[in-house]
Amino acid sequence: MTRYSFKISNGGDFSDSEELPNDQEAWHQALRTVRDIESTLNPNGGDWSLVVHREGDPLYRIDVRAQKLN
Repeated sequence: MTRYSFKISNGGDFSDSEELPNDQEAWHQALRTVRDIESTLNPNGGDWSLVVHREGDPLYRIDVRAQKLN
């Protein structure tokens, strides 16, 4: 098993880590995390990112930005 870290930045930082069998499982965990925190998006704007690290090295990054256009 490999240790993956999930670091979320949205004005404040949060990180968690866990051992997973492979990169594919880390990607699926990242997607589950995105779904869990999507409710924090504000229609007036905001952005955050999730970076997945494999044993300290960046592997995936998901960026989300919300902004009101009118």
